[in-house]
Amino acid sequence: MSARSDKRPLVSILTPSYNQAEWLSDNLRSVACQTYPHIEHVVMDGGSTDGSVGILEAAGDSVTWRSEPDEGQSHAINKAFRASSGEIIGWINSDDAYFDCRVIEDVVAFFEKHPDVDVVYGHLAQIDTRGTIIWLNWVPGFSRRLLRIVNFIGQPVAFIRRRVLSDPMLDESFHFTMDYELWLRLQAGGARFARIGRITAVDRHQPDRKTETIAEVMHSDIGRLAESHGRGYPRGKRILSWGFYTWRRAMGALLIPRIPRELAFTDARTSKWALLRRQLLSWHKKWPTDWDAEKE
Repeated sequence: MSARSDKRPLVSILTPSYNQAEWLSDNLRSVACQTYPHIEHVVMDGGSTDGSVGILEAAGDSVTWRSEPDEGQSHAINKAFRASSGEIIGWINSDDAYFDCRVIEDVVAFFEKHPDVDVVYGHLAQIDTRGTIIWLNWVPGFSRRLLRIVNFIGQPVAFIRRRVLSDPMLDESFHFTMDYELWLRLQAGGARFARIGRITAVDRHQPDRKTETIAEVMHSDIGRLAESHGRGYPRGKRILSWGFYTWRRAMGALLIPRIPRELAFTDARTSKWALLRRQLLSWHKKWPTDWDAEKE
């Protein structure tokens, strides 16, 4: 190992997990394959009974983990944060993953080139249960005003310098928008955000995701954010919301040619023509229904 590589920062990847053995292996693989050499992956499992513990045991020294009851996702992340020591922090849930095996290499290089930046985030691929790409969520450059209107920074796509984080990392009173609360709190504290021009992570659309099971908690959390951080829509919120999601979907079409052949989270192949069709013809926030019919 060269003297230069010895001085490069340690990256800690934090993963909360509970009964998601079906996708945990993809998550672990997407971290283990990274070309960047200085990574620790800390998994806090909430006492899973679905085989997740066996998967973690089989991962060997590539993962630091514990399996025990916790008080929810935010609590698990805070435990993982305390068990980590990296200068740069990433956070991917057990059903999410990094997009390809050079993500962390590119993110660290970006941090090294921009020492004043505290949070780096990239574009997002939303996938189905099998790993087929449903569509791509392009994200804009950082805007304080836009962040107060909509959480455009998907949690798995972001990396944070430890120097701007406190303990606890997350407010455990939030059970849905804990990432949004973190971005608003960091921004209010003077942290600098920057976008890296690549897809960094995937978000998996599956029946047990929170948007499907506890949507009422989301609305409650957003209401609290409006009170605590001044987050909220201005007048004309419906038009602004529609405009943002339409803009994001259209710009995502420009990312399709950048999809590498080898992905970190799956061996499934997504038809780029089918992806382009979904990208350009789905002008609303509801999930399209045609991808399950694909036979990649």
